[in-house]
Amino acid sequence: MSNDGKGPRPPGPGLFENIPSRPPHGLNGHTAPLPSLGGPRGESPHQTPQPSGGEDRRLVPPGQPSRAAPTTVRRPASPPETPPASAREGRGDVVRSTPPEARAALEELRNDTTASQLDPELELAAGFTHFDTASSEDNLVTILLARDDLHLLASQTLVRVKSREDKRTYLGVVVRGPFTEPNAVPANSTMAIGVVTHGKKLTYTFDYHGRAEVELLGEEVEGVLKPPRFRPRPQSPVFVLDDKESERVLGVGGDLCLGVVVGYERMEARLNARDKSVLPRHTGIIGTTGGGKSTTVATLIHRAQAEGIATVVFDVEGEYTHVDEPTDHAAMLEALKRRGLRPQGVRDLHLHHLTGRSSRNPRHKNLHRFALNFSSLSPYALAEILDMSDAQQERFLKAYDVTKLLLEDFKIFPLSDQEKQQALDVDELSTGYPRMTIQHVLDVVSAYIYSLSDEGRAEAKPRARASSRRKEPLLEALEGLDPAPEEDSPPPSHALSLHSEFKSNPGMVMRRVMAQSSRAEISWKALASKLHRLRRLNIFDVGTAPGVAYNSMLAPGRVSVIDLSDTDSPQLNNLVIADILRGLQEAQEARYEKANNQDQAVTPVLIIIEEAHEFLSASRISQMPVLFEQVARIAKRGRKRWLGLVFVTQLPQHLPNEVLGLLNNFIIHKMTDSSVISRMQRTVGSIDESLWNRVTRLAPGQALVSFSNFARPLMVAVDPAPVKRLLVD
Repeated sequence: MSNDGKGPRPPGPGLFENIPSRPPHGLNGHTAPLPSLGGPRGESPHQTPQPSGGEDRRLVPPGQPSRAAPTTVRRPASPPETPPASAREGRGDVVRSTPPEARAALEELRNDTTASQLDPELELAAGFTHFDTASSEDNLVTILLARDDLHLLASQTLVRVKSREDKRTYLGVVVRGPFTEPNAVPANSTMAIGVVTHGKKLTYTFDYHGRAEVELLGEEVEGVLKPPRFRPRPQSPVFVLDDKESERVLGVGGDLCLGVVVGYERMEARLNARDKSVLPRHTGIIGTTGGGKSTTVATLIHRAQAEGIATVVFDVEGEYTHVDEPTDHAAMLEALKRRGLRPQGVRDLHLHHLTGRSSRNPRHKNLHRFALNFSSLSPYALAEILDMSDAQQERFLKAYDVTKLLLEDFKIFPLSDQEKQQALDVDELSTGYPRMTIQHVLDVVSAYIYSLSDEGRAEAKPRARASSRRKEPLLEALEGLDPAPEEDSPPPSHALSLHSEFKSNPGMVMRRVMAQSSRAEISWKALASKLHRLRRLNIFDVGTAPGVAYNSMLAPGRVSVIDLSDTDSPQLNNLVIADILRGLQEAQEARYEKANNQDQAVTPVLIIIEEAHEFLSASRISQMPVLFEQVARIAKRGRKRWLGLVFVTQLPQHLPNEVLGLLNNFIIHKMTDSSVISRMQRTVGSIDESLWNRVTRLAPGQALVSFSNFARPLMVAVDPAPVKRLLVD
């Protein structure tokens, strides 16, 4: 088109001067105006005052000074007669009108479109699939939607794509967008940028449409969702699934509610607490401090209790010692109100704490103190938890074996044929030797130290001595050992002294020790120091304190909190967790077998381990193979016996891959460390890239939730906790 040879002319109507007001086809099959510089209601662009009567309106591009002979835009009530060429030349117009034949074709096309009936199904379409480009990706489809339909789609909205051309139907989910783009020009064009940046001065904008990326979940074939082999054809209508069908497709039905699915107003992320493929398949709750992990745990405790699940919580900070009370936190109360929920405590809370240690809720009516049984701890796991060197572990196991022989010599265990069979069946990788106490082992270690002393070596043939002639042990002479305050540890001496039942016949003890002699007195002393410090914790075999009542913990709907807030020792916490985990597993297996024999259902058990990275750290996993094997055995056997583990940590980078490999379900709160996110991304392969990109921006309480029963991972706003939780600095 000519423009007097004076350079580019400003944007004007050009050939669109006489185009009918409703062109052939809009984006979704409706008749709609062609893209123009006017707003959605036909507002004129930037105007200069003009005389009335339908005269010219001057279009001045934003940021450009007015020139002589600007482009004109005519908006007559009806298409005017085309003036003679001589008249046009006389006026000096720089824009030629639409040729008569083109105008006639457009008018005919408009009449045909107006007369045709719109497909009723297309009235319900939210948008249509776009053409593929060189940057298109497998399993991702771009859809375009009209401006008026933007409200129909949101992140994670489920859609059905009907590819009419090849008669295939697909289900998908919105993973990106919807974004908005101008109809007339590219969004990054100079004109679009000028219109937006001059928003204070201009009263018009471009009409626009929406664009979204949909991830295909599969192709619907006879009511079954199968992996897609093809892609939907261009211009295939896209329909939004209603909430009921979306729940069915996503698999979010059940009685145990976690929260609301982001992108839906009423859809809740729910679990079936009685589905063996859900809770017994083990869960990881991960995120930085302040992301909402503790609130999620508190909510899970409340919902699990309501479903009759027996819940055991290893609480290293004492946060959950008041969950039987309703929350009084102002922000939580407001969040509950918005959600239509009310504050409410759990009904059956029992608190357990180590003897000699206190609880953060000392006045609770169901408060139980307990002691550990040394005989229930695997000697190999104990050696790992106490961080024994190879030399110390070798001597510890030697003393352990000698102690077993002495228990039989002193008629302590076994006493019957049944107990003899029990002794043969002991698996020391998972448990200890029956009736053995830490004092029994300490007496044997003392005997070894005595045998390596000058006095011991002088007695090549030990003989029995009366108890009145025996002196106290050498423990206080050990390197680095603090004086023991107990009455049974008087000032040191250089002779053998025993404190268990073995004191009735020290000669028998020495004969067993000399029969399995050893060297390296320094290693024996270091071992004695560790065992003596462990005994002085006064948590093993305390006669006045009962052991853990495992069967009581497994009552339906009971919440048992193991309060470890006063231990101040990760090693001690690990001892407690290892011992109670083993006891819970054995108790649940017995209950499972009994229920199975009686053709009854067993009560599901949920075990929550806070600060899991302290229990099984990546830095120590190679030195703790037995402890990890115990946990792995519980995890594997627990899946069949309705015993599920929940690992909670704000430092997932400290969890070894072996532990992460045990998890099938994840609740991932905000994380900011890119290296940690990358590692988790490799571990949790089911979460797509678009969701991982949001992890750093998650608000408190929001989480990526991936459960084995969900069709795909979901962004969930976890429900606020209705129970009281103690805030920990």
